Amino acid sequence: MAEFTNEMRKFFDIQRLVFRIGELSAMTDVSARQLRYWEKKGLIASQAREDGQQARVYTFKTFVQVSMIKYFLDEGYTLEAASHQARSRQDRMKYIHRFISSGLQGFATVDGQMAINLGAFDADQTLMAILPESGPTQYRLFPNDEAQRMTQAAPN
Repeated sequence: MAEFTNEMRKFFDIQRLVFRIGELSAMTDVSARQLRYWEKKGLIASQAREDGQQARVYTFKTFVQVSMIKYFLDEGYTLEAASHQARSRQDRMKYIHRFISSGLQGFATVDGQMAINLGAFDADQTLMAILPESGPTQYRLFPNDEAQRMTQAAPN
């Protein structure tokens, strides 16, 4: 299961997603002119192109940043305040991304229910999030060796 999880991480490499300015504009409903202005002000950045082309391209991270700035502008924030709010949220998302990238150890079945192996709780135990068909997520600690066996035994 860990091998499958690593393969999926490679498959969903968001670093490889790039968008031209027109695509970014259409996806976010922010004009290309406005995007150029935001870039000039240092609020967003285009990615350097390795192919010699001059057209601007933007990463998925910039797409998220533009979407958040647009959201806060629509909520009535000034451009400066919207940019600050977006940066603050993106800083928090770095921690969430790091948690998911390093914490997700695979899937398991616990008492007939789907569970997510969230990794080591301490030197002896692993934390599992059990996801029942209905109701709230439940968390349980298992001995590391038992959690590893359950994760490896889970069907792909």
